[in-house]
Amino acid sequence: MEKSTKVLRGNTRARLSAARRAFRSWRRTRPFWGGVFTLVAALLLLYPPYASLEFGDIQIALRTTAGITGLVIGMVLIAAGASFWFRPEWRLPAGVVTLVLSVVAIVTVNLGSLLTGTLSGLIGGALAIAWSPRQRPGKHGTDRTGASGRAQERPKPSPVPRERPNHSRQEVPTGEAVGTEGGEA
Repeated sequence: MEKSTKVLRGNTRARLSAARRAFRSWRRTRPFWGGVFTLVAALLLLYPPYASLEFGDIQIALRTTAGITGLVIGMVLIAAGASFWFRPEWRLPAGVVTLVLSVVAIVTVNLGSLLTGTLSGLIGGALAIAWSPRQRPGKHGTDRTGASGRAQERPKPSPVPRERPNHSRQEVPTGEAVGTEGGEA
């Protein structure tokens, strides 16, 4: 009976290891942490307008006009966070929406849920915008390595256009000497 439990433990470890590798490869193909921070921001913005806390006989409720704006901003942030995970190609517009709504939440949703929701949303939006798909090492997946074993880098084009020298010839009117000063020939 001990052999069967060891085999089951081995299979379980192998399955867990394979699942972990699959999750890691899925996570690396999208702005995962941007989505996590954005969803945390959404929950932090949604909770306070609808929550009431009780400390003994004292009930604290933050029921203000922030309720409907907190609901709208929270739901849009949930949609943006989900789009980071399931539609990574939408990361730029969703990231900009996340940044804008996180800043708007400062004014409309109880100081952005005491600034924690706003900060989390700003971090999530920035991470999503900054993320870019992983490039393969070389063209069509081939590795570009030189004799030294290091990857050869191609020079990147300058973002500022260079001034090109003007190679056009200056026309000299006939009858005048070139290179003389004061009219002396």
